[in-house]
Amino acid sequence: MHPGLISIENQIAAMAERWPGFKVIERADRYAVWQGRLQPLQRFYTVRIGYRVPLAIEAFSLLQVQPRVQILDPVLERHSDYEEGPVPHVYVNRDEPRLPYLCLFDAYNREWTPSDLLAETTVPWSSRYLFFYEGWLATKSWRGGGRHPTREEQDGIANKKAIAAV
Repeated sequence: MHPGLISIENQIAAMAERWPGFKVIERADRYAVWQGRLQPLQRFYTVRIGYRVPLAIEAFSLLQVQPRVQILDPVLERHSDYEEGPVPHVYVNRDEPRLPYLCLFDAYNREWTPSDLLAETTVPWSSRYLFFYEGWLATKSWRGGGRHPTREEQDGIANKKAIAAV
């Protein structure tokens, strides 16, 4: 294991210590899936987080190896007529279209790396996303900030430009 990468065992231990309500529901060599509940404001949300620790020898982008966070219940509402709709700051999930992945950080500005604990980044950022999501539902306006990668960034071209929600 690369000295900067946090093992899945250490990720699991940190999650168990800081977020005991998040239970490991799937486990493999370098992979784990947690499920738990968050209540940022009014609602409780069932959240699923999947993460695979990359190998140090792999050529990877942060966009490829980032934790995958989904809201299982209640399913995120779609509102095409709201600002940044139909659902703000998510990535398309081709396998389960009704369960998109949350966009929690800017991979191109290295706001998260595999050297970060999910318990200190991904779970609090998920709760923060849901806080702004509830505000979006109430006001039709997204106040959570953020940006999405441009097509050029996704294709590996270095030009960085802010774009609207996906």
